[in-house]
Amino acid sequence: MFKELQVAFSEHTKIFSKNSKSLIANIRTGNCIFLSNEIVGIYKRAEEKKLSFDELFSCVEENNSRELLVKVSEKLDVLKMWKHNEKEVLNMRKSKISLDITNNCNLRCRHCCISAGDNLRGKELSTDEIFTIIDRMMLFDPNDVTVSGGEPMIREDFFEITEKIRSVYNGNLSLMTNGTLIKEEATAKYLVQMYDSFSLSLDGYDEASCAAIRGKGVYDEVINAVKLLRKHTNKISLSMIKTSDNIEYTSLFRELCKSLDVKPVIRLFEPVGRGKELYDKVTVDRENDPSCINWNHVEEKFLSKKLYKYKPQIFACQGAISEFQIDQKGDVYPCPMFMDEEFKLFNILDLTEPEEFITSRKYLSSNGFFNFSKYLPENVPHCSGCTKQLLCFSCAAEIQRMMLTGDIEKRCAEYSNYFDMYWRDYERI
Repeated sequence: MFKELQVAFSEHTKIFSKNSKSLIANIRTGNCIFLSNEIVGIYKRAEEKKLSFDELFSCVEENNSRELLVKVSEKLDVLKMWKHNEKEVLNMRKSKISLDITNNCNLRCRHCCISAGDNLRGKELSTDEIFTIIDRMMLFDPNDVTVSGGEPMIREDFFEITEKIRSVYNGNLSLMTNGTLIKEEATAKYLVQMYDSFSLSLDGYDEASCAAIRGKGVYDEVINAVKLLRKHTNKISLSMIKTSDNIEYTSLFRELCKSLDVKPVIRLFEPVGRGKELYDKVTVDRENDPSCINWNHVEEKFLSKKLYKYKPQIFACQGAISEFQIDQKGDVYPCPMFMDEEFKLFNILDLTEPEEFITSRKYLSSNGFFNFSKYLPENVPHCSGCTKQLLCFSCAAEIQRMMLTGDIEKRCAEYSNYFDMYWRDYERI
């Protein structure tokens, strides 16, 4: 029991107060809860006086009030909001790794975020060097690994690399592929034995819509790959990037996925890699995006469905905390959306003492992490003083994109009123 411990919020717990209640949110776990300002004030005073929980509870004379404070304290303990929870949170957070084993690709998709196949990222590493990366990757203690590229299956040693990963790692293993090299059932059957899930890209619902982005003939090859894999697994997702070229096709894409019995994934266009050259041509105009929120009846829906009783999604980016991107040279980045040189944390092959460096998280003092942290809400000038800074965004890449395009103030104006609703006193809850 924690009652003898000191009352102190975790450094990862953020508190935003407005009107009569406060949002308490842990940016490491993503947990959040609304409490009355009165209860939050009690905790803050106890924290200032360095009281233990037992000492705090003994200060409350009325039994019902004391029992309520004990229950709330226990709830916050379950949500890992206290200082004494920090070590537990650190230990429970397994890592998610995306491993690019090549930058080569047999396609030249117009929007590719890493410009795969353009030879911009240096020569390919040898099989032994990739094996070294895999061994050192395990120092992150991952429970989720995605093998990607470029097109990972284009490497002649792809199957050797797969076997190597499985020899040292038994967690969830995913393959991100364009699908064009899965041509035979034997290949599909082997992949299903080694990988737990598959993510394939299509970017259309037929040959014409797919060819506009991924090239002629790709549609049939991907559909064939999906059907081969589907004979042995249902853990398949099919994705499209939403742009002004194909936004009207999203419903047709979903229908296609339903017919194939795979999960549809619709991703936002990111102006990175080859996408930088296409931004002005294919970026979605959110005002004319029919999938965007219709704000005319937002509050009516918010009230009728009593959404104020639910916890909002908060910004809990895990980049360089429990999520890492390793490219085909061994360079490590916070996530796949931050792979420019300025965000490089370190090179995993260059480490002389890899275990000590990675387990002690020395990369958090790197210039790459400093540059990445500029796009966390608490460090963004427009967001840093706002009580809704954890509500407006779910991804640092989204903040970066809006800062680069100058749309962040527009986004704020659009969403501010909506998130204000969470702080209104619609009823006593």
